[in-house]
Amino acid sequence: MSAFRRTLQLLPTLQRSYHVQNMSSKCYVAHPATHCPVKRARHTVVSSPVPCPSRDLHTSVPQHNATVVPFKLSDIGEGIAEVTIKEWYVNVGDEVAQFDNICEVQSDKATVTITCRYDGIVRAVHFAEEDICKVGQALVDIEVSDEEAENVLPSNSSSETVPVPIQTQGSATSSATPSATPSAAPPPPPTPATPAPEREILTTPAVRKLAADKKVDLVLVPGSGKGGRITKDDLLNYLASAGSATEQVSQEPLVRREPAPIATIPTAQFWNSSPTSQLMGGGNQSEDTVVDIKGIAKVMVKTMSAAQQVPRFTYHDEYSMDNIVQLKDMIKKLGKEHKIKLTFMPLLIKAASQAMADFPMVNAHVNSDCTAITYKASHNIGIATDTPHGLMVPNIKNVQNLSILDIASELDRLKTLGNNNKLSADDVTGGTFSLSNVGAVGGTYASPMLVVPEVCIGAFGKIQTRPAFNTAGEVYAANTMCVSWSGDHRVLDGATVARYSNTLKRYLENPSLLLFYLK
Repeated sequence: MSAFRRTLQLLPTLQRSYHVQNMSSKCYVAHPATHCPVKRARHTVVSSPVPCPSRDLHTSVPQHNATVVPFKLSDIGEGIAEVTIKEWYVNVGDEVAQFDNICEVQSDKATVTITCRYDGIVRAVHFAEEDICKVGQALVDIEVSDEEAENVLPSNSSSETVPVPIQTQGSATSSATPSATPSAAPPPPPTPATPAPEREILTTPAVRKLAADKKVDLVLVPGSGKGGRITKDDLLNYLASAGSATEQVSQEPLVRREPAPIATIPTAQFWNSSPTSQLMGGGNQSEDTVVDIKGIAKVMVKTMSAAQQVPRFTYHDEYSMDNIVQLKDMIKKLGKEHKIKLTFMPLLIKAASQAMADFPMVNAHVNSDCTAITYKASHNIGIATDTPHGLMVPNIKNVQNLSILDIASELDRLKTLGNNNKLSADDVTGGTFSLSNVGAVGGTYASPMLVVPEVCIGAFGKIQTRPAFNTAGEVYAANTMCVSWSGDHRVLDGATVARYSNTLKRYLENPSLLLFYLK
């Protein structure tokens, strides 16, 4: 009996040893009160082995696949190759939707807010603030659903996506999300074309809904996916190209008396006085300081280097401002009624535009090799604006069609945007003629540099009270202003600029003539 009892006592131990030796090919069903037969084998009685199709341990939490796609900095036009990251609006782990703000960047031409194209979760941020990001590089990585990924990327771009097993809290394993930072720039957006009417539209319901919201006929959108499938990127690229084309057409008048325009490359039109302006107000320096040339200062290097290659001449004159001072005092009250501050600049800008009607050659662009000149129908006059971020030169579009009150309102808008560093690319490109108000900082004469490809630029000095003689030979206190002009001597001669200056002088000294010719 004692031997039989010892055998019964050893039986559980023998069973456990047998089960452990066979765990590599079988799994076991534990007592219902126990959830993990491996960890609690000493405290539970294990039942008979049950065949298991897999050796891996499984949890009760289901897994699903998602795709991480790189959100690249796309080509924002105007020859921009890189931008500086100024501010991030998202962090890793944030949920984002289409058209949410991702970050604010500053290019050589303007500050731009980059918006999201996808719905998903931010999994990686590749740049810090003040870093340089080139066109084609990934700003962030966004985890999107499989359906969203199908809309975003064509089939031949699947190598750029990273499938990631997503597991919710409580899963046995976790996986880090790798980031993809492709160095090659993406191909340019396809040119919109009109396909055959019988073409079958292959796309997803999400893309169809977006097209309906934007009122776009999907027949006109070229597809880059498998079998001509239209992805979300195809639709967004089509909207961007169509919007750019519409904007360019809307800025050009329907009837032009000038020769056919020659294609030119727009040049950045805001300057920074010096990178050392970052040190102003800092007191005495105890050691040398190195400041990177970037942003607005960098574009000044490019613009002034181009201007230095152009042979130019400078012309100076002095205008009597007595009558324009009286006119400004008369209309000042009118400006208050419209809550607009009226200064001398709206009057000067309108007079400069009116004088161009007789001298269209000063409102022109010349091509890079100086083989053709384009006389511009629109008077897009750039105005030097002093801002906390540097000297910017936004331009007022179609001055020839604006009233003095309209010009004053536009000046106020551009100044506010410039002070907040919010000028758009449209505000600072497309200029045809430039003016600088050096008198605002106390200057008299200047020698302004050309803004290539423009051919003429003017600088107004401050209005001063000086002794002068009237027609009776009597001395009186006269209001005068010094004016300086620079011209591209390859296409303009001194006599042309002098005659243009005399016409402007006649309008300002006799404002009634300006009012007479206004349209």
